[in-house]
Amino acid sequence: MTQPPTRRRVLAAGAGVAMAPVVASCADPSADPHFNQVDPPGPGRQVGMAADVPVGGCQVFARYGTVVSQPEEGEFRAFNAECSHKGCFVGSSDQGHIPCRCHGSMFDLATGERLAGPAKEPLAPVEIVVEDGRIITA
Repeated sequence: MTQPPTRRRVLAAGAGVAMAPVVASCADPSADPHFNQVDPPGPGRQVGMAADVPVGGCQVFARYGTVVSQPEEGEFRAFNAECSHKGCFVGSSDQGHIPCRCHGSMFDLATGERLAGPAKEPLAPVEIVVEDGRIITA
């Protein structure tokens, strides 16, 4: 036979429920791979600096929902940072591919094509130019 909850347990559970929104508001939303609150990069918008993108790697500029890669020194490519599998943001990397942080898909630095994992489609390209070290959408 189960016992009814004690007054102490009811109060503790209520306090826990009341504190959940407070604790959640302290978290950094961009650390969540599901965070997709972006300011879409229209033409002529600076999304980042070329110096932040490693050769043979990529850098996510989360505010603009863009991942920029540098497959070879001085060669820059950009893609929508949302993985084509479930929409999670891909991650920054210096490992020779663009990784999805949620389900392990990997994408080619130069083309955005899927290399491995559950994603079926490539990353969507974003047109950019690099001027004076600034990465700007075209």
